[in-house]
Amino acid sequence: MAIIAVVVFLFFSSQATIFIVPNPQKINLSFNLEVKNEPTAADLAEKDIVAGRISTYVKKGSSTFEVLSTKTVDSEIVGQVTLINQSPRNQTLVRTTQLQAENGVIVRTNKNVVVSAGSRVLVDVFAKDPPTFSDIEPGKLVIIKLNPLLQDKIYALVDKTLTSSPREVKVLAESDIKRARDDLSNRLLVDLKKENSIIESSGLVLTVKSFKADKNLGEEADNFNLEVEIEAKVLEINEEQLAGLISKKVSNLDLSGLSIGQIDVRDVAYVIIDDDLDGSVLVKVNYSLLADISEANSLLNKVNLAGKSIKEVEELLTRQETIKEFEIKISPYWRKNLPQQISKIKILIKN
Repeated sequence: MAIIAVVVFLFFSSQATIFIVPNPQKINLSFNLEVKNEPTAADLAEKDIVAGRISTYVKKGSSTFEVLSTKTVDSEIVGQVTLINQSPRNQTLVRTTQLQAENGVIVRTNKNVVVSAGSRVLVDVFAKDPPTFSDIEPGKLVIIKLNPLLQDKIYALVDKTLTSSPREVKVLAESDIKRARDDLSNRLLVDLKKENSIIESSGLVLTVKSFKADKNLGEEADNFNLEVEIEAKVLEINEEQLAGLISKKVSNLDLSGLSIGQIDVRDVAYVIIDDDLDGSVLVKVNYSLLADISEANSLLNKVNLAGKSIKEVEELLTRQETIKEFEIKISPYWRKNLPQQISKIKILIKN
């Protein structure tokens, strides 16, 4: 009799607990919204309207950028030299001034220059006799027709080999300007945000109103200056009203046993469709939220689980995208089936 009583007790005291770790499901919500300066109570209650406004900010700035684009050219110019004047007087050198290297090869300057006392000037040079020209390695060049007493104080230096071979030169290209425009626009925007206390979550549209380089496309140059003017339109929305509207939109969705967490309007993305309306702005709202499986899900209906074997329940739960992990614990441990009584089954969802 005692043995029967123990068996009956164990039968009725059997319990099962199912621990579930949800696999959040991404739900994308998209709708058009009117942001109105002064919405009425009826607007807020009946339409997709929230209070807010759009503010416009303008900022201008300039900066110098390196030219990265290059091209290979054939030219009578064989390179550049640095004219150095260590004398106490300015020295004028006309175009075609002859400079001679240690190997006897002569080049001529390509423009008229004045080398001030104690200064240096960079100038292009070309071969005096192109058919017989040979490369000139880095070193000192003598100014041939200069007074010999001054040749040690006024002279030229070659920093990079002078050559008549096709050479690679930097030329300003569209890609250089675009790179500089994007970089400067972003830096101006950072400054504009700081100056006007614009928070990162604000809906913002950046437009480059104008830009101008100090050099022309295709021009040979090592660097260039770019001036940019940007316009930033910042959307300021009543976040409480927006959260309420999103909640209303979510409540109209068929979530099929999924529960939604707290709505964070800082994650909302805005696209301004039309800001030329009288007293309002038309905006497209995009919001991604996560939904977890809930106990209300038909999958977790205890009636459907009661009496099933552990293996059957495991196969059922494994197939569900909404469940990341699960664990089934049965007491006493040797039982292979869940209890017949649904009151003896617990389902715990870990958040």
